[in-house]
Amino acid sequence: MGRGLVIWFLCLVALLVGFLGAQVNPLVYLVAGVLAPLPVLIIGWRSGQLAAGALALAGALVIFSLNPALETIWQNLGFLNLLLMGVMLASLQCRGVTAPQAIMVTVAALTVGALLLFLGQAVFMGISPQDLLAQKSAEVMETVRKVLGDTPGGVSGSLVPGVAPAQVEALLQRLLPGLLVTNMGLVAWLNVVLSRQLIVLLRWGAADPPLYHWAAPEWLIFVLLGSGFLLLVPVAGARFFGLNLLMVVAVLYFCQGVAVVATWFNRLGLPRLLRMIGYPLLFLNPFFFVIITLGLLDLWLDFRRLHKPKDA
Repeated sequence: MGRGLVIWFLCLVALLVGFLGAQVNPLVYLVAGVLAPLPVLIIGWRSGQLAAGALALAGALVIFSLNPALETIWQNLGFLNLLLMGVMLASLQCRGVTAPQAIMVTVAALTVGALLLFLGQAVFMGISPQDLLAQKSAEVMETVRKVLGDTPGGVSGSLVPGVAPAQVEALLQRLLPGLLVTNMGLVAWLNVVLSRQLIVLLRWGAADPPLYHWAAPEWLIFVLLGSGFLLLVPVAGARFFGLNLLMVVAVLYFCQGVAVVATWFNRLGLPRLLRMIGYPLLFLNPFFFVIITLGLLDLWLDFRRLHKPKDA
């Protein structure tokens, strides 16, 4: 019990150090924006879902106590959302839900919550959802400039060479919903992978079947085809929805492609160092699109032999 409490406090300190560091350093801001759910997930594995919820709640209360005002909640809504992600993932996995299912349920629930919050904010501010979306896009652009060390008054097109800032912002506005959902899914996936690795290294237990056994549902191919057809519809709203849906489905097949690669890495017995170098490369162009194609082909070619016919 004493050791568990020490680990709990260490995870709380890690959360708060990450949060405070994000306020002064753009790089720490980026890391904290990705790994904030990790301490909550670790405590969930170690001490159960109640301890994970208590950790997230304690972190939120400490953050609020630094400046007890409603503005504090709005300014740190993204960080609080990541804590909630950690709680949901830990709770689902403690209840025996497989990691891929826990990720999908968590992302779906957080997406619905974010949509309701977005619509409520538009009503509260008295503006249309389209205007609020444009405002959010501008805020994201400002955050990107901050992380990259750029400034709004910098060289035109510095964020994307050869493309005017206005065009980048217009494209971002069209892709923002899909980007938020896919980013949420990738963050959840990364934290689950890291937490499983830490659990094994710390010898706190064995993880459930490896993530490289995961495969997207077969019916998802029809969603992919439907989103492609929506891009051909001469209606702006349909194209907007189809483009963002296509992005989300593509990331799901990217995850399946990564699972195929992970299976090959495992069969070849590659050292951990080579795997640590190889996995980040999969996210770079053109490997990212190759991995998506690999995930699609796995549906028919079954590279991992997950669908072997049962013996008669």
